[in-house]
Amino acid sequence: DYFKTASSFASLSLLAAWWCSFSSDVDDAQMKIVQKDTDATTDTAFDASDENEEVRDENTRRYLKSSIHEQRESGIDPDMLPKHIAVIMDGNRRYGRAKFGSASRGHWSGSKTLVDFSKWCLAEGIQIVTVYAFSTENWNRSASEVSTLMNIFCKYCDELRIEALERGICLKVLSTETDKIPPDVAEGIRKMVEETKHCNKLTLNICLSYGSRGEIVNACKSIAADVRDGNIDVSDISDVVVGSKMLTHTGDSNDGATCTTTNNHSDPDLIIRTSGEYRLSNFLLWQLAYSEMFFLKKQWPELTKADLLDIIRTYAGDRQRRYGK
Repeated sequence: DYFKTASSFASLSLLAAWWCSFSSDVDDAQMKIVQKDTDATTDTAFDASDENEEVRDENTRRYLKSSIHEQRESGIDPDMLPKHIAVIMDGNRRYGRAKFGSASRGHWSGSKTLVDFSKWCLAEGIQIVTVYAFSTENWNRSASEVSTLMNIFCKYCDELRIEALERGICLKVLSTETDKIPPDVAEGIRKMVEETKHCNKLTLNICLSYGSRGEIVNACKSIAADVRDGNIDVSDISDVVVGSKMLTHTGDSNDGATCTTTNNHSDPDLIIRTSGEYRLSNFLLWQLAYSEMFFLKKQWPELTKADLLDIIRTYAGDRQRRYGK
């Protein structure tokens, strides 16, 4: 019920955060939205616990359309920026229980953080963001919870498509077990992915019904079929060939849609995981071979732009990616 009138782009983050098996916490200072009018400036408090849904959603829309956090702040040469950031958004449910006494209310806090995070990445010139939304293991949750999550996504697919088109965001949904996705959800995915494939400001990969081991197995099956059909010789199989079969590779999403973002097939330059956990949880195991890893003790909704800027600056200034040399 908390999400009945969620705004279109906020619904993306709501969706991803809801589907994470994770939890959250929110920095009250981060939830401030400053709406600048032509002749006056007003402060509007955005509170995840606000019972007035219309006020909450209007504040989210204001933030998205405002110029707040739209300027580059890292000061890093664009050539030194990470092109691709992967995120394990951990901490939503735990935060919800701690702050609100309700895990589900923590998901809204996490969704707001993903709204912010996407806007920060757009401002800094990040080309690709890949988020872990719903794993293949998450199907083992209760039938009622899974049904609720699928219904939420089905409801907001069209709104999400419209918002992504307005902001130039190319949406891709990466799945390794597509047969489990309900038909109405699959149709919503197909439409929003197809209609946003020309967008080029940011590629947002949403990993839904995804498991990295399954992705690697599927890649092996595809290569085996290519060998059987005479399309490739066994001696020609290389890491490049295997990599081309990964779902993050250009043109190899589940529905074949291709985003036009530059280098949208690149592996993540860095991965962020919040909540103090130190594991990958079956996420992008092939792609993260040379990625820089950042583990934060903060819950996902506590993340601020200052945290992202610190990560970007550390990546550009302190980390040396030598690839074994």
